[in-house]
Amino acid sequence: MKIPILTYHKVDTKFEFGITRVTPEQFEKHIKFLHDNGFKSLTVSGARKIKQTDEKIICITFDDGYKSIIEYAFPILKKYNFIATVFVISNFVGKINDWDFSFGIKFEHLDWDDLKILCENGWEIGSHSANHLALTLLDKEEIKFELENSKFEIEKNLGVKITSFAPPFSRYDEKIVRLAFESGYEGVYALTNGKNLNGVYHRFAVYTIDSTRSIIRKIQNSKLERFKLNFINSFAEFTININYLKNKLKTKRWKHL
Repeated sequence: MKIPILTYHKVDTKFEFGITRVTPEQFEKHIKFLHDNGFKSLTVSGARKIKQTDEKIICITFDDGYKSIIEYAFPILKKYNFIATVFVISNFVGKINDWDFSFGIKFEHLDWDDLKILCENGWEIGSHSANHLALTLLDKEEIKFELENSKFEIEKNLGVKITSFAPPFSRYDEKIVRLAFESGYEGVYALTNGKNLNGVYHRFAVYTIDSTRSIIRKIQNSKLERFKLNFINSFAEFTININYLKNKLKTKRWKHL
């Protein structure tokens, strides 16, 4: 059964240069709209177990795991009896988003105590890799580390099984998906309408520019929203290349110590 999946990044009052942030007011407007139109929420792992139902189901997901989730998104979702899935970057839990390119504006990530609170309230925690590097630029051993180390660290700190993985920048291929399943994941969640592979679920990102009308189109899997998603996602190439170079320089420094 195909269940629509929406993805948010930052739900915050803090300004940023970009469109991945929505305000708490925008977010509540979206969630209230879904609630008032009869939707119920499931985590992505819960949705994978659904074969057939007459209920209107939706999955709410968050990529990167920002602190604003527990400050703003969590109370709003709880108000409407919704739960969600957060894909976290294991090596940045409790830290600021130094992995991301920005104009001097930094955002804090959720810490382990925050994530435990979310788990206790029925949320799912998934992996968004260890370091948020584009896996398509890495060799096999590096990919395995990003998959396996993040899974191990999250499970160790939270005491829950991690079965869902979202590839950074939504870059994936057959090898990455195969290695993800070999590492113990049961679902791979991408933010592009790329290649259809078994076990890969496609999601729609929600941006600053999105209204409730946009939410309807995303749920209906409209061509306009697919085009918009892929067009916006294409701008991630700059951050991908910057991160790749930074990681290579860091690796070289360690080798010379």
